[in-house]
Amino acid sequence: MIQDQYINVTPHPRILGVLGDIEFSHWQCLAELIDNSFDEFQAAGDTGARPSVSISLPPANSQRATAEITVRDNGRGMSLEAVTNAISAGWTSNSRHGSLGLFGMGFNISTARLGRRTTVRTSRAGDTDWIEVTLDLVKIADSAEYQAPYRSVPKSSPDEHGTTITISDLKQEQYTTLCRPQTQNVIREKLGEVYSYLLHTKGFLLTLNGKKVKPRLPCVWDEKRTVTRQGVDIHAVQHIEHHLSAKKACMVCGYWSSVDAERCEECNQDRLELRERKIWGWLGIQRYLHRTDYGVDFLRNGRKILLKDKRVFCWQDEDSLAEPELEYPIDSKTPMGRIVGEIHCDHVAPNYQKTAFEFETVEWRQVLREVRGISPLRPKIAKRLGLPENRSPLALLYTGFRRQDAGLNYLIPGDGRNALHDKALVWAELMRKGDRDYQDDEVWYRAAYQHDHPVTADESQENDEILPGFGSDLLKPQDASESGGARSAAPDDPGETAEDDAVPAETMDQRLQRYRGHAEALVDLAGDYYMEELGRIELAAWAVRGQTLITNDGRSAPVIVSMIRAPRLEVFVDTGHPLFRENGADLRDLALVEVAEYMRVRANSLAMPLTEIIAQLKAQTGSPRLTPAAMAEESERLLDHVRGAMVAPISENPAVHWLLLTQDERARAERKFAVQSGGDFSWNDALTNGDFIRYTPASALIRIIQESPQSFLDGTVFKRGYVALSDPEAKALVVERLANPLSDLALLEQHRPRLDVEELSRIRISCRLIGRDLITDNA
Repeated sequence: MIQDQYINVTPHPRILGVLGDIEFSHWQCLAELIDNSFDEFQAAGDTGARPSVSISLPPANSQRATAEITVRDNGRGMSLEAVTNAISAGWTSNSRHGSLGLFGMGFNISTARLGRRTTVRTSRAGDTDWIEVTLDLVKIADSAEYQAPYRSVPKSSPDEHGTTITISDLKQEQYTTLCRPQTQNVIREKLGEVYSYLLHTKGFLLTLNGKKVKPRLPCVWDEKRTVTRQGVDIHAVQHIEHHLSAKKACMVCGYWSSVDAERCEECNQDRLELRERKIWGWLGIQRYLHRTDYGVDFLRNGRKILLKDKRVFCWQDEDSLAEPELEYPIDSKTPMGRIVGEIHCDHVAPNYQKTAFEFETVEWRQVLREVRGISPLRPKIAKRLGLPENRSPLALLYTGFRRQDAGLNYLIPGDGRNALHDKALVWAELMRKGDRDYQDDEVWYRAAYQHDHPVTADESQENDEILPGFGSDLLKPQDASESGGARSAAPDDPGETAEDDAVPAETMDQRLQRYRGHAEALVDLAGDYYMEELGRIELAAWAVRGQTLITNDGRSAPVIVSMIRAPRLEVFVDTGHPLFRENGADLRDLALVEVAEYMRVRANSLAMPLTEIIAQLKAQTGSPRLTPAAMAEESERLLDHVRGAMVAPISENPAVHWLLLTQDERARAERKFAVQSGGDFSWNDALTNGDFIRYTPASALIRIIQESPQSFLDGTVFKRGYVALSDPEAKALVVERLANPLSDLALLEQHRPRLDVEELSRIRISCRLIGRDLITDNA
């Protein structure tokens, strides 16, 4: 009879030191220790004291021989048995579900990665002593035994409790990096992002070298903000709460078994617990666009495992071996995104580094289906593949916010000419720094509104005349003083007022508040400006209507500036002043002139040319440049918007409009389709549903509009009226006024000629005219 024989596979104690060679970044090493503390806080519930973890890293002026890393918490502490288990390699007191610190190896890996000596000091409230255990990797390896000395240290008060981990004999590479202030700032920011939910929602306190780790909060539009697509209001935030069927979780291997299972269906262990499971959280629209700072965070037990993950934006046919296909962002030449979110999936197992989930599991695929559905986000592709229309939360946001057009139609801040992407990002930074003016989305919303309703100089009074020499009040019987259009001027000379009727003189604060009450904020000018020679200002700009601006010495002026509280400077512009209304001066440029002069005088730098200061201020506004490239990009954007809006009216009779194209234009449209369509639909589909217009040269667009203006005006594509006119010449003039600026845009899109500043200025005006005339709810 053959008897079983055994080989001793007990690892050598030097394995503890080898664990330090496993790749963990600095913040991950600290996070492993933080996880254990945060697990304890969540298990303990409300104990009265704020759950706190403090981290201490060696300062820049320290010496490696004496430098230490400490992680201290105010949790309930551990018994001798618990701390013995906690530092034993491969052991964990945490079950595979319900804890952050899933793997007992995490403590050993993180501490061995940082240094060669670790001391754990812990005690519970009511105990008389601290338990202090020292794990010296060098001595343990030399002894060939798994033994670590411990001792009892008397406490100053039995009420003391908590755990402190101290790592010393730091490795040279780790010490050199961790003592740098910049590295410590990066770690602090990373921990603030990874633990943002627990820090913000649960109220946990985390400090690093005495400085609070601030949670990185999402900068998203308020959920009350909506856009409308096909008559449906789509909110900027979509909430998710999907309860899955309860299952039994294996506390050994993590596998989810059926409710009636007695043993784990994967490892055959009997440590099963019945657990509720759900997928919950939100998806939303960020208030700014970014090349990389977007995507969905996926959390397990409050810690972010995946940050800014973008795999939800790709669609993959499960029945095909093809690579996943990117669906967002794809609608601009510069791919920038703004869909973000936080999805909690506590039941899905992460990898041992906690940087990803087990993507091949049924649980992870359930999460993806709940967030993004099973069909492509693009309806036409889903229809072509015979798949149902995607109505997932992500698909709703994709439908409502996929484009980057400025204005309320897509909730993109703008200045009436261009989107304010850079400015929106600056505002987001102010929001995260705690600036009160930027905590809600009002500044972004005003900028989006202002793009659709740009602030310009008041119209000249001559434009309102009904007959030569008679104003627009000719048909109004009421006295001018009763009209809402009268401008408020400076108070009359007190000498002309009866003494009994005298009113208190208006203070400067009252006057400025009156101006603000009759003003719109020029959000594209607002923000921080800094010049080394002149210092810093925090600018607020106001376009004032119906009020005469008065300087401190009582004179009227088109622009005034005032600094009530440094460094906040306010500039007020009288939009009705003749300088703007009749002479055509740019109100933003004149506002910056006054700001520049104020800064120059304040710094006593009169030798510095005023124009140089204005140039530097202009460079910091983020305003679009008057360059061929910038104007070409804006022209292309507007023409693409026109093309998209023309699809619906053309689809009613596409063949008629297709025949208006020349043979060369048809060929160019087909070639552009072949390059840009991305396989959403066939060319025959485009010809039958009107989508061919998206690829048509700009010159052909103008001809089509001229041939059938009744199809595209009167609020269909353009706002201006046409059908109600009875005079043929009047109708022709309406079409000509639209075709002329469109021709400017077409010239720049198709030919890219060399243009001087005056020609570029004309293109910019044409862009403004077309943008103002476009219906914004066509997408």
